[in-house]
Amino acid sequence: MPVRKLTSEQRLSRAIDIMEALYAAGETGMTRGDICSRFDITGAALDEIIDIVSTLADRESGARIICERHGECIILTGDAGRVLPLRLSAAEGAVLNHELESMGIDSRAAERIRHALLPEKLGYNQRVVDTVARGSHWQQLNCAIQDGVRCRIIYRSMDDTRPRERLIDPLRIATHGDQTYLIAWDVEVDEQRSYRMDKIEGLTLTDDSVERHAPASLSLHESLSQAEQSAKLLMPLDMAERLDWAGIMSIEPNGADMATVTVRYGSEHWLFCQVIAAGGAIRILDDPAQALRLCDMAKSLTCPL
Repeated sequence: MPVRKLTSEQRLSRAIDIMEALYAAGETGMTRGDICSRFDITGAALDEIIDIVSTLADRESGARIICERHGECIILTGDAGRVLPLRLSAAEGAVLNHELESMGIDSRAAERIRHALLPEKLGYNQRVVDTVARGSHWQQLNCAIQDGVRCRIIYRSMDDTRPRERLIDPLRIATHGDQTYLIAWDVEVDEQRSYRMDKIEGLTLTDDSVERHAPASLSLHESLSQAEQSAKLLMPLDMAERLDWAGIMSIEPNGADMATVTVRYGSEHWLFCQVIAAGGAIRILDDPAQALRLCDMAKSLTCPL
């Protein structure tokens, strides 16, 4: 009776299972006979699967997975385990968890997926820490940066009334504090811009390649220090000493327990949000017109009883 050939899906499934088994076996590896018996495949199918596994590589580091044959023994070597993790937003994770429960997927496979991808309250592990700060397009943008692909993003800055489209050449991804930023060249304004990753609402990869730009290697603090907008704020000294704003230029004592903070900023809306969040502890000193705009914004946030 002829041996039934594995389908593409079966080969992929066996390849994943065999990689896990070889990884668990460590330096001792497994014999061909043990693998064929355990996973119900022929020697020819095993050779094909080994060839598939040995083509895998991490596109960021270039590290490869290699299956070495030592007579009848097969050992998994290489270091392509450092692959970029798939990162899901909380909403995406909830949808995936629902589908895993409703589609009758094998319980062991579903558990491996949950362990790898879902947030802790739904079953996330540490591979997806910072999912919210990184947003849901982190991996795609990493690939676009490596491949030099021009992108369209849907993004709403703090001064925008609604999200709008930007055509960008992605340059790099940087982290400041708890936030992750996409550093990109805005094609329409022909300048470098920073976009908070968790505020990118949509991403489309175009068919165009990026134009090569020399990315400004400025930190967020250095970039804000060049911003034209600045304000002098009066606040309690202990509050000033705890600030982690990137645009702070100076903190000077003002009386016994107060301080004057000079801060540069890219968005007046951001500045007003910080002042309002302080609950009256911060005052704008140097611009009466700006203080009036702050009052107007605060009034617009109050809800009538």
